[in-house]
Amino acid sequence: MIVLVAVALAFTSGGANAGSSARSSEPPMVLFAGGVKTMKVAGIITLSSAELFEPNRGSFVATGSMSVARTGHTATRLKNGSILIAGGSSQFFGGGTIFGSAELFDPSRRRFSDTGAMLEARIGHTATLLANGNVLIACGNDGTTSLPEAELYDPASAAFAATGAMSIGRDDCGAARLANGKVLIAGGFQLLPDGSGSVLDTAELYDPVTGSFGLTGTMTAARQGPTTSLLPDGKVLITGGVDNDGVVLDTAELYDPTTGHFSQTGHMTTSRVGHLAAALGDGDVLVAGGTDNRGASLKSAEVFVAKKGKFVKVAAMPHDRFLVGATVLTGSTILIAGGYTQCLSSSASFCLKPVKTALIFDHRSDTFRSISPMTSTRGSFASATLSRVAH
Repeated sequence: MIVLVAVALAFTSGGANAGSSARSSEPPMVLFAGGVKTMKVAGIITLSSAELFEPNRGSFVATGSMSVARTGHTATRLKNGSILIAGGSSQFFGGGTIFGSAELFDPSRRRFSDTGAMLEARIGHTATLLANGNVLIACGNDGTTSLPEAELYDPASAAFAATGAMSIGRDDCGAARLANGKVLIAGGFQLLPDGSGSVLDTAELYDPVTGSFGLTGTMTAARQGPTTSLLPDGKVLITGGVDNDGVVLDTAELYDPTTGHFSQTGHMTTSRVGHLAAALGDGDVLVAGGTDNRGASLKSAEVFVAKKGKFVKVAAMPHDRFLVGATVLTGSTILIAGGYTQCLSSSASFCLKPVKTALIFDHRSDTFRSISPMTSTRGSFASATLSRVAH
């Protein structure tokens, strides 16, 4: 199971399911687009449909559909309130079409429309909103090779343009925009044309002013599929992932932009990959779900207490889930929806079961409560918060 989950991550990364932070007391609406409805050896259904979480009602409603069914794509809220959907694939695993196309979701009309295509078709990429309103598309692979090339989406021209290339092609990496406006790209997997590859411990910084990447400190461990969470002090918390030996990691580390160095910080209560990590208003970070080094799907949860630099176990989720979406609604609440659970009773040799259940995590009590489910089962989708003008 460990190997299968690691492969799955290469098709679902990019921060798509991490959501966007919201520090206001008024929670935002959240868009969920595309993903996988069923996941079995005998049949895979990829979705073009989308839905919205309406916090005032505490429920999900269907909205307009994308022009194509996508999985493993990214969703990024632009400064004008629109949501940029980019890349992905028509299939969860290989054999499908890798997309270079992109589209925009208009919250006021609740419709998708095509926008300019990326220069490179890619999956396993990241999409990071820059301070100037452009979106940096980095990492990913084209189905055969990890891409070093990066590109920028300009909402004013509705077009993508080339920007500086990374020192090495990588996908399934972590990305975080720092307080100084630069973007940290950390770890990931380098897929080579012959099908071989390796997990990376290197990291790079993208400078929007110069439009170029430069190497920064080396991580304390090579990690494929890590989570990256920006803390209030400007540091970045990096958790879990898989190393070159296929071992799921329980370690975590901090990147310090002032020194450009990584340092270890505590151990999680269990090894995790395909987990969620979401930063709360007080600087703590919720870490939950995923799969562990035994291949078991997890319902356990913990909080990284930033002031103490350690992880503390909290109440578990009602059910196990991995490759799940998590969106910060307020400084103390997080929406968790969709993802996968293991099909332990299935006779298939490999089966992941997408789920439609949803939860709210409340940091005031460090507990989860179930809410009304999504309109469809969804795994490997993309999500993003909407501007409050869309309410």
